[in-house]
Amino acid sequence: MERKKKSDEKLSLILDHASRIFAEKGYHAASVRDVATATGVSPAGLYYYFQSKEELLHLILDGCLSSLIRRIRDDAAEIKNPAARLKAIIKTHLDQFRSSGPEMKVLVREWDVLSGPFGTGIRKLMRDYTQIVIRTFKELSPEKSSKELRAAAFGLFGMLTWVDQWYRPKRDLSLDRLAEEFTSIFLGHFLSGSPGGAGGVNTEEDSSSGKWTKKNPASSILSGPGF
Repeated sequence: MERKKKSDEKLSLILDHASRIFAEKGYHAASVRDVATATGVSPAGLYYYFQSKEELLHLILDGCLSSLIRRIRDDAAEIKNPAARLKAIIKTHLDQFRSSGPEMKVLVREWDVLSGPFGTGIRKLMRDYTQIVIRTFKELSPEKSSKELRAAAFGLFGMLTWVDQWYRPKRDLSLDRLAEEFTSIFLGHFLSGSPGGAGGVNTEEDSSSGKWTKKNPASSILSGPGF
């Protein structure tokens, strides 16, 4: 048990350093040797914990996204009032940004690098998060069409994930206040919108609500899923 604990602690340290390096340099520009230098572990020693650079990225993204979704489910899923639930989702996402900034930045910028089972796993987590948000918007405004719900969900993700590009703690609102502002802006627009098209919404069966495709390299983060 003691050995496993030390191994887990070492892996956590490696992921922490790797997240910061990937956030600063970008995944493609960073190397495993960079991570080895930062952690004081030889490149050969690092491969005890992961088999490839892509697996290292997957460990970072899986840990970050799984933690975010788990916190959202704990903090928001049982809230009956959809407006209050939306506020809790926004607050939890911003709090994750506060506590895990480098990991969140890597998630935003590098999620579409992963392929095969690694990419499949991350996209599954993304769909889970998307469905939580879409169900909340559906409860807020049941007459909205599936396309409107999808636009609202990804619009929210774009708003949340763009924060790391401009937010400065000493100059801007506290993240708690920012969560209040984002909630007010979004609810004010979403609830006052026009009704959706005929046929209602089915967030479970409409495949368009859960599609996560690779971004065009030249596209802005705001034009894609956002993370």
